[in-house]
Amino acid sequence: MNRNQFIVVLVITMFMCPLISNAGDVADRLTVQPSSAKPFFGYKYENIKWVEHSRDALGDQGVENADEAYRQGQTDIGLSDLDGDGKDETLKVIWGGGVSDHSLKIEVLKDEKVVSTLHNEFGIQPNFKVEDVDNDGKKEIIIWSGLWDFRLPGEDGVTEETCEGHSQPHRYVVATYKLMRGEYYLWDAYTTKKKYEPFCEEQPIG
Repeated sequence: MNRNQFIVVLVITMFMCPLISNAGDVADRLTVQPSSAKPFFGYKYENIKWVEHSRDALGDQGVENADEAYRQGQTDIGLSDLDGDGKDETLKVIWGGGVSDHSLKIEVLKDEKVVSTLHNEFGIQPNFKVEDVDNDGKKEIIIWSGLWDFRLPGEDGVTEETCEGHSQPHRYVVATYKLMRGEYYLWDAYTTKKKYEPFCEEQPIG
């Protein structure tokens, strides 16, 4: 290999490495494997102190079945002072089995009693965040999930440009729950066409 050929190979390698790395990151994120050591979607959550993680039992499948292991559900237990009284409430976050189609349910416990149960109503790739979005001293719980259109291009006027398939940019529904009189109630809901994945750090904005 002469000097010019070496330079060409080096330049191609420099440009390809980030692409290969990013592809690996995306694949890792889409195949989240339940864990007994960390939250289902990692540590990107703010305002929560995680204390316990447990993955669902596989029954007769056995952990050696790697494909089934990726589809396990998981429960994460975290603490957060939701009402601003200086004492932590407990969040029991229950992820149902699946890959992108897993379900999400959040139980809020105060003094070891369940005071609210929230969940994504429908959609895929659900996730959530806990944040005082209106600066009233109490934390809201925001849950979002993707809405995908199963119709293919050519069906009912759907085109290549407007198709919103499972693995394509699609609309997300975002629901905000507000703490009132010790319980969480649906306060706001909207949809956004902005492409959003549950492992991203920003909340989708309509």
